Amino acid sequence: MDGGKVYLVGAGPGDAGLMTLRGRRLLAEADAIVIDRLAPARLLRYAREDAEVYHVGKAAGRHLVPQREVEALLIRLARRGLTVVRLKGGDPFVFGRGGEEIVALSRAGVPWEVVPGITSAVAVPAYAGIPLTYRGVASAFTVVTGHRCTCEEAQNPPVAAGEAPAPVDWSRLAKAGGTLVILMGVTQLPAITEQLIAFGRSPDTPAAVIQWGTRATQRTVRARLGELAERARAAGIGSPAVIVVGALCALSEALAWYERLPLFGRRVVAVAETRERALAMAEAAEALGAEAVDLSLLPYARFDRSAVDRLLKGSGLGASAPGRGEAGRRALWVFRTALGVEAVWRALEARGLDARALSGIRIAAAGPGAEAALLRRGIRPDALLPEQEEDAPFDGRALFDRSARRFWAAMAEPGAPVFVEAGSGLAAFGQKAPERGMEGASCGASFERLSLWTVDEARLRARLERLLSDAVPPRIDLLWAESPAALAVGKAALDIASNAQAAPFVVIGGCAEDLSPSLEAGAPLSGAPTAERAGAGEPVEVPRRWR
Repeated sequence: MDGGKVYLVGAGPGDAGLMTLRGRRLLAEADAIVIDRLAPARLLRYAREDAEVYHVGKAAGRHLVPQREVEALLIRLARRGLTVVRLKGGDPFVFGRGGEEIVALSRAGVPWEVVPGITSAVAVPAYAGIPLTYRGVASAFTVVTGHRCTCEEAQNPPVAAGEAPAPVDWSRLAKAGGTLVILMGVTQLPAITEQLIAFGRSPDTPAAVIQWGTRATQRTVRARLGELAERARAAGIGSPAVIVVGALCALSEALAWYERLPLFGRRVVAVAETRERALAMAEAAEALGAEAVDLSLLPYARFDRSAVDRLLKGSGLGASAPGRGEAGRRALWVFRTALGVEAVWRALEARGLDARALSGIRIAAAGPGAEAALLRRGIRPDALLPEQEEDAPFDGRALFDRSARRFWAAMAEPGAPVFVEAGSGLAAFGQKAPERGMEGASCGASFERLSLWTVDEARLRARLERLLSDAVPPRIDLLWAESPAALAVGKAALDIASNAQAAPFVVIGGCAEDLSPSLEAGAPLSGAPTAERAGAGEPVEVPRRWR
């Protein structure tokens, strides 16, 4: 074995924000990830794009991959010299069969470590507003499993032959004080409540069952113990679910905070040009209670080499006087998107060039995405072009007011090439706007509009279908786009979802009638309002950090 190691990492109960910092760091470094059904799949957004991912999910009574095969898989991956993260829902050692996997790894001589996780036994009641202890009411809590022993478990005892696990003693639990938490027991709920009552628990004891706790799909049923099973059945509660029995369940309705968050239960698709921005937007939506799907355009962007070559050649890069255009004058570049910056930078690197080659070129950024992308590469834009008014579609002609004319007069030398990235809000460049504004500014610059990238629609749709596959129907409640260009791409998500016409959308910034670069095979979405619910005109609150 050449340095392989397995980390058993607790992923927490569902909310991606409940994973430990160490667990997330290991996830980002892993060569291979073996994930359970109850581990939040959203955590894979933090994994490397080239990481191997193996789904070995288990549902009640149904094992996608038998436990012994999971253990064999971990051993094989480690023996390939890989760093392996075994991502398990909750905590690996709380009814997670983590101990069995550690024993198997030890016997095979595979190095391992355990990273604890937040168990659903504690987190799920907290998200339902149920304290497990309370001074003067409950000074202890008990956690048990309500899951019956399966045939596989009977044939493969967890510790050693002849040491089968003892059955749950419901008579003692019924008489014990404090709060009782039952995991993996929803299918046995009628039998569990009957036994607790038969052994002395009052049928009037407050109780609750919480399905998909800590997720945007969380559902809570509150009832007296004697009525809980029937109420849960009527509500269609299934696994995974946590059952809580005790006096403190009476506080649940008053203390329930998670289900009152403004975006609770909503499915939000956050679309941005870069992975970092898409992740940040998704996390902001999740902090408001939403289930967020982050979609970065970068993996699906196709860069136009001919357009980029035209930009570089027309700017004199590679010539004896770097940055001097075909007419020998200093070129001006105007970037609209982060992807436009990415397209040019990849071409520079392919030529063995870096930021030093741009010393003779003036660069302007139109929009925060392009500015941030330039700053990450050590380029501080010579100018930031004005943004559109907050509630109005962006009109490229607005850039040719008096202050803009002063800008162009100072930035563009007579006869110098000016290359403007084609994009939403700047579509007028190279068309009507230069005719109206440039001559008046007497700069005599030569404008050229270049489309630097498009989107691979087929791959994008395939990705969205996978992201939305766990929702039936695959609905979208809100489309949150970083820019008009991102909105055009996000339209594909609305087309896939069943409620496409009803879903509202929010755009950070604004949008114009031309949303190019748009999907190659789709018509651009025109005249879209900003920060408004499509069709209804109801305002949608945009988190302040994104304004």
